[in-house]
Amino acid sequence: MSHASRRAFLSVLISLFAVLFGAGCDKTPTDSGRKDPAKAQQPSVADQATPQPTASGRTYVVAWSVWTGWMPFKLMEQKGFLKQRAKEQGVNVELKEFKGYMDSVQAFAAKKVDAVAMTSMESLQPASNGVDSVGLLVNDISNGGDGVLLRGGDAKLEQIKGKTVLLEEFSVSHYLLNRALETKGLSEKDVKVKNIPGDEAGKAFLTDGSVQAVATWNPHLFQAVEAKKGRVVFSSREIPGEIIDFLVVSGDALKESPGLGRALVDAWYDAMRTITDPNTRVEAIEIMARAAGASVQDFNRMLADTDLYTDRKRCAEFLESEQLKQTMAKVKKFSFDKGLIKDASFEIGFGAAANQKLRFDSSFVRAAP
Repeated sequence: MSHASRRAFLSVLISLFAVLFGAGCDKTPTDSGRKDPAKAQQPSVADQATPQPTASGRTYVVAWSVWTGWMPFKLMEQKGFLKQRAKEQGVNVELKEFKGYMDSVQAFAAKKVDAVAMTSMESLQPASNGVDSVGLLVNDISNGGDGVLLRGGDAKLEQIKGKTVLLEEFSVSHYLLNRALETKGLSEKDVKVKNIPGDEAGKAFLTDGSVQAVATWNPHLFQAVEAKKGRVVFSSREIPGEIIDFLVVSGDALKESPGLGRALVDAWYDAMRTITDPNTRVEAIEIMARAAGASVQDFNRMLADTDLYTDRKRCAEFLESEQLKQTMAKVKKFSFDKGLIKDASFEIGFGAAANQKLRFDSSFVRAAP
């Protein structure tokens, strides 16, 4: 199961945005993330008593790509959950699997799809360049699935100083390295970062003894440990709640058809029940593993390091939490420091009444199915 596409960061999006929104976006800070009283507020689906038919009659397209925490989308499709929930809400919805994660987010940035499964890191990019984006569902949080590997069975994190670290620049792996260094009073100046696709970094650690340090993800982490090639000296388990996967939907699509959000959320939790119910779990894991190109055993191991958000109440509370606000502030600072967003005053909104270009709205999860 290759996770390279999911973890690759979208540095090329900067050039794409320049084409889509004009060169001026890179030169002058915009006010796209600030509140505009003239704009209609995002409607809360909690107040929608009956399904809202799609005004245009068009089919909404949801982009996703292979990653442990996103494999429930395959369950939603294969078991007919999304089709049924979409029918209940009077909308037409299609899941579109992208071979490359980068391609799926670029499609959302170009408004070629109406929703996308993406990480907290990438969620800022389309929104900071004017794409109205609503995070309405937490799919999962990395809980050990991302980490920093050092050569040697008894290696310690502080020994990373002075070493060359292979990783995907500007990715969640890059963010993870910076957070790891902070815990030891170090900074990126204390290491040398070598840019390489994250999947290749993991493979290099396993096959090339001269590679001393990498930031990568599973299955490379547990494979390296099992092969006695090195030690995971820092992982996402030590920064709980910071490497997050969301379903982000176009605000324009939700205004056109609030039932779209309800259909997606309800179908997701249909899949969650299939995973958590002992009577259906075996089949669910088999479907997801097969679609991911992994063995059931390896998929279960990767799932163990992925905190899948199977409970609606827990998801809603996280979307409303101070923890999410603090995490997104850290991600925003990292993105600004690395030049990935240009406007330091870019704001992130929270709640159904928010109207910032990037906002997180728990009302879709809160609404009873």
